[in-house]
Amino acid sequence: MDRTRKANRTRVPTSTFRRTAVVAAVCALAATTTGSAPVRAASGTALTCGARTDPGQPITLTPPLSMRRRAVTASGTFHLTDCSSPDRTQSRLRSGRFSFHGTGQADCTGIYGVRGSATITWYDRSGRRAGTSTLRPDNRPVNTYNPADALLTGTVVRGVLAGARVTGSAVPTSDVTQCATTGLRALNGWGKVTFTR
Repeated sequence: MDRTRKANRTRVPTSTFRRTAVVAAVCALAATTTGSAPVRAASGTALTCGARTDPGQPITLTPPLSMRRRAVTASGTFHLTDCSSPDRTQSRLRSGRFSFHGTGQADCTGIYGVRGSATITWYDRSGRRAGTSTLRPDNRPVNTYNPADALLTGTVVRGVLAGARVTGSAVPTSDVTQCATTGLRALNGWGKVTFTR
């Protein structure tokens, strides 16, 4: 009896498996901006921001993400909000616009061979432009079932925060189960991104 109860507690429903795996794949494409480390406020954290898509402007996927692995291009914009600087080195940065475009071999469970670019335009507390950052994505396979494992991950190679490591987490607000049926053409979500030196 005890063994049966324990097994029931640890079994993951198929719908949950599909949902989290799809998000990992999509977020990795946005990783053309995307990756695999949890966000944490720690020593050396230069900046943390909330990240969200606009309801009417989701991440687009061409062709639609499906169970069949093929080249998929993702593009879109995240709004970075409520930025704060734990180490006080980037206190002037309060928000940003994170735009990306990238391609990789992808299916509902993962992404491989990512190529792409991402640019962040930063704004201060008054809404004035405060510089830009260019990101280089991690070119590593992402095969995870946790939607918080991959988003906005790479390295700032030029501009504000040059040299900083970027890691993030994201939660989908779209129905991603269609990836296994009709294919996933677009995705909305929200999360957090951290820049660490």
